[in-house]
Amino acid sequence: MQNFKKNLGFNLLLIALAAAFLAGCAIAYLAWRGGASSALLLQRARIEQSALLRGHAFVPGAPAVSLNEDNVAKAADDVKALEAHLGSLRVAVSGNPELAIKGKPSANSAELSALLRESVDGWRKLAADNGIKLSPTDPTAFGFHRYIHNQGTSPKREFQKVDQQRQVIDFLVRQLVESRPPGSPLLFESVDREPVETFVLIPEGKPGAGTYGPEPDVARDVIDEFIAARTFERRDLVECTSFRVRFVGYTPTLRTFVNKIRNSGRPLVISSIDVGVATPEVQKLLASASALAPAAASTATAPSVIGNFFRDEPVAAAAGAKSASTEDKRVLVVPRKLSTFIVQVDYLSIPEEKPPAPAEGEPKK
Repeated sequence: MQNFKKNLGFNLLLIALAAAFLAGCAIAYLAWRGGASSALLLQRARIEQSALLRGHAFVPGAPAVSLNEDNVAKAADDVKALEAHLGSLRVAVSGNPELAIKGKPSANSAELSALLRESVDGWRKLAADNGIKLSPTDPTAFGFHRYIHNQGTSPKREFQKVDQQRQVIDFLVRQLVESRPPGSPLLFESVDREPVETFVLIPEGKPGAGTYGPEPDVARDVIDEFIAARTFERRDLVECTSFRVRFVGYTPTLRTFVNKIRNSGRPLVISSIDVGVATPEVQKLLASASALAPAAASTATAPSVIGNFFRDEPVAAAAGAKSASTEDKRVLVVPRKLSTFIVQVDYLSIPEEKPPAPAEGEPKK
């Protein structure tokens, strides 16, 4: 120890040199390891490159497809063709942009609430002016029972989507009014809608994660709100908002209504139609209008060609024989009945394309 102290400077120099030597050995070893790893990665990249250049036979017996300039150009052309086809599909689904129904982006809670009440009053007046019946006990609020029957309430979110629903319902109501033949009875039961303003993002770990569904803890009026079990919606491809138009009338009204929607040029599709028999109460309510139906006045003016096929009637005289009565009669084969119709209509739209997320570390513009 005394000798170490006597030659303290020399000994510290030796220790420093030894530490530097060990550090250099460690650095050299790490560099060798890194070089070996880089060499291995380079070898793998060369193998993959040679495989790409050599090509791959996708079909047995077919020539291999390699990554050369000609094939790269063909792939680029295919990408452009696919993008053009995707654009045509977007146009086919969303229809003419000028006919699209969009909500007011500037609407707020108070303004939207006033628009909803004004629209519901206008639809009820439109029905009354055209002799269309509404339920006498609880007239339909056309999908907005939640706000019409609860004074002071209004949507708390998704103002533009709710206003879009209001405009779609306005279009459907007017199309149904115009579809009614003159004098034909028609009863507006309801127009139901999806309560989009109560939808929330479903968290991960639950069914349908990443999509929007009804908020579990919010109170819902099920009178004119529904969640469609069958729609044309496809996640990340086609968005869909569903409506149900429920009315009572005759088949010509339904047929004209369906054709009007189909030929409107708007992105509306019919996903289901349910038909039932009107209840006695509804038939009684529409009895006065039903008596005005034009078919009833013509049942006693045409000759009978059916004979006693459906009823116990005398068989018609043989051909060439003179009828005992000069009055021609028509036999009613199928009586005309009022029917209840539930037509589900989906409004389609294309999700807006979002710009790709910037790479990590790339400055935001």
